[in-house]
Amino acid sequence: MEGRIGRLAVVISLIKSPVYQAIMTSAALLYFLVFHILVIASNYGIFLVTIPIYLVYIMVASAGFLLALSVFSIRTALIGRVSAAGEGALSAILPTVGSLVATCACSYSLLASLLAFIGINAFEISSVVSSISLYQLWLIIAIIAVNLVMIFYYLGKVANAASRLHPKRREMLSEEL
Repeated sequence: MEGRIGRLAVVISLIKSPVYQAIMTSAALLYFLVFHILVIASNYGIFLVTIPIYLVYIMVASAGFLLALSVFSIRTALIGRVSAAGEGALSAILPTVGSLVATCACSYSLLASLLAFIGINAFEISSVVSSISLYQLWLIIAIIAVNLVMIFYYLGKVANAASRLHPKRREMLSEEL
């Protein structure tokens, strides 16, 4: 098909664009700040994570890229007058969940309070906290995997939407990048 845009072309366009670089960077910093605040709140003022910190950085960076991809999707939809392809909610939710998973299991006060608020009793809360602490490395890896799958999926949707644009509207999109 003539004029087909691939996933890699969308990634390169996002990475080269100063606007989307700023979106990715500021989103990643904001997500890390949320992560940091939740870990500190859960650990009584101490920033203590019990997983490798590089996994935290990968989680935050992939969430920032997913948000920039969502913004790009919305922009493509506005130019092409089609429905938006991106879902930005997951890019915000997953780092928050990751921050609750990556903290020390001995002081899950924030998570325990949330679970008690929704009606879970103390024994069930203890069981949930123990399970999370036992599988926290795998849970963080799963969160990163979900981010990467969502990025791959939405790259395909955005590439298809951009491929269907009229050539003049595609020029408008490429000028923005």
